[in-house]
Amino acid sequence: MSAACAFPTDKSDKVFVTLDAPSHVVFRGQDVSVYAQAWRVSGADTQAITNVAFEFSTGSSSIARVENDGGGYATVTGVNSGNVDIGARIVAFEQAQEADLVLRVSNPLEIDSVRPATAHFGQVVTVYGVGVDSMFLASLGGVNLIEYPFSRFRDSTGLGRISFWVPPPAHTDSLFYLGGGVFGFDTALTNVLKDDIFEPNDSVPSLIDLDQGGPWPGTLLAPILFTNPALAFEPVDRATLGMDWFRFSTSDTTQALTFFIKYPSFGDTAATRTFLIDSLGYNAGGPGDPVEKFYGRPGGDYIGSDFYHCQGYEFDPPQVPRESTTVALKTQPSHAIHVLTFFSRPQRYGLTVAKGYFTADARIPPDAYEENDLCHYVDSIPAKPNPLGRIHVSTVAFSDTMNIDNPFEIDWYRLEVPSHGIGDSVLIRLQGRPFVVGRDSSDIDVYVLTVPGSTGPLTEVDSSVAAGSTETIMADLPAGSYYLAVVDYAGVAERYSMCVREITLLAFVRTCNLIFPGPPSQTPRRSKPRPQLSNTLSGASGMPHSLFGSFRRP
Repeated sequence: MSAACAFPTDKSDKVFVTLDAPSHVVFRGQDVSVYAQAWRVSGADTQAITNVAFEFSTGSSSIARVENDGGGYATVTGVNSGNVDIGARIVAFEQAQEADLVLRVSNPLEIDSVRPATAHFGQVVTVYGVGVDSMFLASLGGVNLIEYPFSRFRDSTGLGRISFWVPPPAHTDSLFYLGGGVFGFDTALTNVLKDDIFEPNDSVPSLIDLDQGGPWPGTLLAPILFTNPALAFEPVDRATLGMDWFRFSTSDTTQALTFFIKYPSFGDTAATRTFLIDSLGYNAGGPGDPVEKFYGRPGGDYIGSDFYHCQGYEFDPPQVPRESTTVALKTQPSHAIHVLTFFSRPQRYGLTVAKGYFTADARIPPDAYEENDLCHYVDSIPAKPNPLGRIHVSTVAFSDTMNIDNPFEIDWYRLEVPSHGIGDSVLIRLQGRPFVVGRDSSDIDVYVLTVPGSTGPLTEVDSSVAAGSTETIMADLPAGSYYLAVVDYAGVAERYSMCVREITLLAFVRTCNLIFPGPPSQTPRRSKPRPQLSNTLSGASGMPHSLFGSFRRP
């Protein structure tokens, strides 16, 4: 039950005052309403005292003014930035404990600190202060920082925080901010170091455990297991190459993973070479330059932005220059996937690994033949003697629709050519299937290659590299196994239909019907240079095999 104002004044030492505000921050020139309430102590309980008058005070009228509105309410007006004590006392109880409320008067956006004060490229810095969660731009040395997702936060006191990645070529400076109609600079310097957070990772990899999960569980970004969009290729000597090496480990090789490597900002993207490898080591005491010290399992396959490996042999089909590499793997060839990049010029880049199979166009899902981004996926292995990508050539046509699901992908198939009569040939037709007829910027090429151990070392037997995505090969292939490589030359995701059939010497019908066929087959016209294939296996038995012994420096 409430006590009346007739509560004895000689008991005023049992009385205290509380003072509350909806926020502990008030902007300059704006008002906030505070509310005072009186209480008396009665044993272990407290009871409110009503119908009392309060007197309010300010610790500094140059920071904040206070005006009594009656009924326990007062209006505080912010004058200048700073902390100020707002007091409230009961007029009738001189010995009662007064209330003291600390308010902060601030500009709408005011930085208190940036932590850490020293950061590498690719490191996350957090900005603390009033209204900082309303920033829509922050920069260091004129370079915009990259906002860290879901980092905007404001607590009950009105203080906020927001985090950013620091990308190259940011440099030591006061942080510039823009947001909420205000802009300005932090009063302190943020020191930026000229290497990224994972250095050194040239001859020893940065170890990333994908089983730990990603940074944003339960959100739309939950599939992301690792990401950093602000990494750096640091400056190197003119005569040498720099190297960045990551090792991603997973216990589940049956899950789909997608690797994104992007070079979005500046520099010469032709000066970088990125490789995705399932077996990689570094022979620090071995011969040769640093590039030649990298080794893997004999006969290893890998995907590269410059060339590829198939059973230890280099395959180098022409492709247009790229500024990013995306590799989606429906299953993993190993419990460890390495991403290795050689570079010769400083540049910002980003690296992301996501759980799931992501494609450049949502209308192009993984086809039935994935995983076939590496040639060994179409070879027979124990318990899988006849993988789906193994095509047995016969007079009955094989015909299906497949996908280039991400730019610059190579799809591998394996042709099994039986014994056949003199003059018989194998017909291979390929036709792009754009979603809009007449609007097709794709350019898909097709190569027939020998299979090491079956029909010879990995060498080109035939190819069709006409402009566009209509390709035809009519080849006299001796009995044996051959790889069929479908190569995205232009870097355009595309559906395509492919048909393979044996054509006998006296066959009346000398064609192969495609699913949803395109224009009639054309005579191949060579419009692009032929690929380079070379045996890059080296070293004696039991010794490391150099993976990049013939690496061509930019």
